Amino acid sequence: MKITGLETFCLAYQMPYPLTYPRGEYQSREAVLVKVHTDDPDIFGWGEAAMWGGPWATTTTVLEQQIQPLIVGHDPRRPEYLWEKVYQETYYHGRKGVLLSCLSAVDIALWDILGKATGEPVWRLLGGFARPLRAYASSGYYRRDYSINDLAEDVAKARQAGYRGYKMKVGNIASAVHAGVLDETPHRVSIARDLARVRAARDALGGDLDLMCDATTSLDARTAMTYADEFERIGVRWFEEPTQPENIAGCAELARRTRIPIAGFETETNKFNFAAMMDAGAIQMVQPDVIQVGGITEARKIAAYAQMRHLGFSSKNYSTAVSLAACLNLLYALPNADYFECDMDPSPWRDEFLRSPLFTFDGGMVEPFERPGLGLDIDEAALSAWRVSQ
Repeated sequence: MKITGLETFCLAYQMPYPLTYPRGEYQSREAVLVKVHTDDPDIFGWGEAAMWGGPWATTTTVLEQQIQPLIVGHDPRRPEYLWEKVYQETYYHGRKGVLLSCLSAVDIALWDILGKATGEPVWRLLGGFARPLRAYASSGYYRRDYSINDLAEDVAKARQAGYRGYKMKVGNIASAVHAGVLDETPHRVSIARDLARVRAARDALGGDLDLMCDATTSLDARTAMTYADEFERIGVRWFEEPTQPENIAGCAELARRTRIPIAGFETETNKFNFAAMMDAGAIQMVQPDVIQVGGITEARKIAAYAQMRHLGFSSKNYSTAVSLAACLNLLYALPNADYFECDMDPSPWRDEFLRSPLFTFDGGMVEPFERPGLGLDIDEAALSAWRVSQ
């Protein structure tokens, strides 16, 4: 079997209302899907590249003009080899950033192909631990005409729906580390107001479920300590991305001074950076983004190192059904997997282009599935509703 080429799908969706977090406000969702073709017309693989607001053309150019020539003609059932081939042949400019995101998409698609070629789900090929995953609802942004009571009502709805926890945004304050540049970000609040939001969410969720808070790399270490002190009193499961990922020393100091586990960093890439954070004691919940960190091949190495250090592992999941499937397959395979993120904000891409549901949700748990590859059955015609030209 040989790779014959790849195809990119640029998607856009306009949400019914804008969402604000400490780094800005957005109302459109964007995604780049990748389909890797082989000389067997019945076997192909789907992947996704994180692009998060960057121009589609940047991502598609890297995929089509740089990575595609490096993999065409090779056996797609060698994801480990092809990952290393692309990484080494782009080493001088591609060890982080957009190239790693693009490599993530190709890597995920290769695992999908390998699963289809063997008739096995990817999670079994990765080790097959296959423990049902606890699921938490993820939302809690700042919004226009959205009060603390409105937030509490949404948190209560997540509890009623059976989720085991809820994650919300914090850190949209005037002293955010990037506020001097991103000064047009709306809904800046005081720390006191921010903590009032967290208390309201805790009350609505109840004391028996987990509340997580995500600062999206917005705080300096001292300000993060102010939040963490109050989080201990409120009862927060983890404090996600409190500092910028480059601030390893500050994040490690924060972690030493609080009993709240520090989670991160979805904005970081490659195993070497994650190893440095773990070695420094900066993170206790290891949480990359599988479509940004380097794909399944790189993420599982990070997860293995986390297990060696007795740390839990989760993965960001906030895009399409393709990244969702990659995240699920990875987490199903791991003995140290902890929680599956369920994006609750407006998006048709979690299920509307699938011919059949990807997973079952029962009692707050997500069960493993037996379909080969990533388990996706994508209706390409349905993608046309959101597909855009570059």
